[in-house]
Amino acid sequence: MEVVVGPVSADSTDAYVRFGREVLHAAGPGADVPSDAASAFDAYLDEWEAMASDGGDVTWVGEAEPEVVEYLVYSFFRVAQEVRQAAGDRTVVPEEASSFYRLLVSGLLGALEEEGGSRAEFAAHLREFWPGGLELP
Repeated sequence: MEVVVGPVSADSTDAYVRFGREVLHAAGPGADVPSDAASAFDAYLDEWEAMASDGGDVTWVGEAEPEVVEYLVYSFFRVAQEVRQAAGDRTVVPEEASSFYRLLVSGLLGALEEEGGSRAEFAAHLREFWPGGLELP
């Protein structure tokens, strides 16, 4: 399955990478991520950081088996829920990172929806309840 994120500014991508590492490696919600998911998230953050280093606009295209995407999206959703709960009503994702974040969530859920069947239903459910009330494209 293919997941596409972008085009989005390298600045937003870089800001999201910094935010993602902070959440993933701080004591708190990110610490509860299963080790295999945390390793995958770290690898993606490395990819996005390398892309952002060139500046301009970036588009990331990732390939993974649908069951892997579904598992990682669910792990991502759980962390987003926990981070949001810990923050109360305040905005969690930094403004400069929000473009990348919205496109990432939308790209992941859109790829699952394109798979159809139970994966599409799963994505539709997550889209409805994604923490933070994102306006997803």
